[in-house]
Amino acid sequence: MLGGEQVLVQVEEIRDAAEEVSQNQAAIQDENSEEVQGDEGSTVEEKGGVRHGAFTAMGLHFSVIKMVQSFILWVGHEEASMNTISTALSLPSRPPSSSRILGTQEWTTLLAQKLAGKTKHQVFIFADELEPDEVPMCEKIVFQKLNQSPALFLTTS
Repeated sequence: MLGGEQVLVQVEEIRDAAEEVSQNQAAIQDENSEEVQGDEGSTVEEKGGVRHGAFTAMGLHFSVIKMVQSFILWVGHEEASMNTISTALSLPSRPPSSSRILGTQEWTTLLAQKLAGKTKHQVFIFADELEPDEVPMCEKIVFQKLNQSPALFLTTS
């Protein structure tokens, strides 16, 4: 289980990673990057042990940054931004604990909690504002993609 200090360090690392995604949504292009086409038009790129994947479905854009025993999921209509941030930790023999760190999108806290419970990873959700009728569709897409391509989200370490 992560201590408070470790969580704060991870939050800072996540903010840095999210800024990088926001500044360069198209993909990092250099000689050390490896880009492959995933299923359903998704792209996956690995650089320095951090894996970044992106896919689009039903007019929504999704971006995943996979780290050791945690991942960041960004959801929105356009390129990544940090309007709302929620996180959840999977706890042994208890429901996942979740919290909204920034913003007003309450649905992100519940989605983070559901994903943490299913994956046993720490989950960070960054989200654009979605319409209420888009939220169930968003959840369905994320869980379908998680079932189809778990390596996009999960580590085994």
